[in-house]
Amino acid sequence: MDRRDCHGAWWWAGYAWWPSPRNQKWQCIMNRATFIIPLFGFLLVALIAGWTLLGMLDGQRSDNQLPSALLNKPAPTTILPDMAGNKTDLGQFKGQPVLVNYFASWCAPCRAEAPALGLLSKRIDIVGIAYKDRLEDTNKFLAEYGNPFRAILVDKDGMTAISWGVYGVPETFILDANGTVLFRHAGPVTRTVLEQDIEPILESLGL
Repeated sequence: MDRRDCHGAWWWAGYAWWPSPRNQKWQCIMNRATFIIPLFGFLLVALIAGWTLLGMLDGQRSDNQLPSALLNKPAPTTILPDMAGNKTDLGQFKGQPVLVNYFASWCAPCRAEAPALGLLSKRIDIVGIAYKDRLEDTNKFLAEYGNPFRAILVDKDGMTAISWGVYGVPETFILDANGTVLFRHAGPVTRTVLEQDIEPILESLGL
């Protein structure tokens, strides 16, 4: 009969069992290792997952809060075809405040912000810029989620978006009557964004 545990390891000598300090120490180390190593691995995986999640959340917050280089500067010259193919100059809206919204039919957050844009359209003219989208898909999107736009321009290759510093869709800008960029938001316009960020700007514009 061979008895080994962390409290005593034994070796056979004649007819008697004698404790073996070397065997005892080794067995204790092995027993503890079989518990500690999986625990350490689990903690390491949990730590990496936690840091990854925090990085994603911080990155999202940073994108939303990152100031645009256009703030308090004239909006970029923007001449694009509309949905009918006619070239339209965003500058024609000067003389009144306007909200510019980059969107796409394939963009899930764009669908989420549709109700907020519908509310905003009752207070300020909204110019939508369809970003890297197909005309038929844009039409389906508008039919399903509503059309809050005074005009829709088509940035098919996304080149105009670069001049606006657009990272992705949706992104929203508010211009004053002189065409100066007062506000930029990356991400969907939620009710919170509407109430906390956009509402004060609209009030300052007398809207």
